[in-house]
Amino acid sequence: MFHKDAAPYRIETRRTTIRCWDPKDAALLQQAIDLSLDTLLPWMPWAKDEPKEYRTKIATLRFFRGSFDLGKDFVYGIFDGAETTALGGCGLHTRAGQHSLEIGYWIRSDHQNQGYATEVTKALVKTAFEFSEIDNIQIMCDVKNAASLRVIEKVGFRKEGVLLHRQKNANGEFQDLQVSVLLRDDYLNSDIPAESISVFDAVDEVMPVAASSRR
Repeated sequence: MFHKDAAPYRIETRRTTIRCWDPKDAALLQQAIDLSLDTLLPWMPWAKDEPKEYRTKIATLRFFRGSFDLGKDFVYGIFDGAETTALGGCGLHTRAGQHSLEIGYWIRSDHQNQGYATEVTKALVKTAFEFSEIDNIQIMCDVKNAASLRVIEKVGFRKEGVLLHRQKNANGEFQDLQVSVLLRDDYLNSDIPAESISVFDAVDEVMPVAASSRR
């Protein structure tokens, strides 16, 4: 999916560090989930099993890391610059197929409505297009999730369609999911390439922008 030896393990934005989860982050992740349950439950099916004891997250984070190292899927934690607080989670998911990646994200309750979701999404978009040959990026979002839909529109994704009764939420209710897409040409013609981010590989070395991704 990503160029050879170019999987982005850490992405730094103006206010955040987006990096591969580590089992040592279990307590920080659980704290963010516990604080955010009211805002997670309507949208995230996995929230129905929360809250849990933080050590239950160790196996989950080991799985995320293993999938990351094998190039199967790329799940990140979102942290403040000092990496002392987990601000949420996000991912560049490979389930969308060979020529696409799917972005997912959530922000902890006390950091919502501060532009973090937009900042993180733009960073993921730039990273995905600059370090892979994908043609497009997708986001799926509950049609009732107004806050997330605003982020999608702000970043420049186009509505492609709606998947009716795609999944059930934490309350067992069917969700209709809006599918939105951003094509590589959309990206190149947007302001996102000018976003200031730093990207690092598995050994924490800076990754130069891939020349093949530019016109």
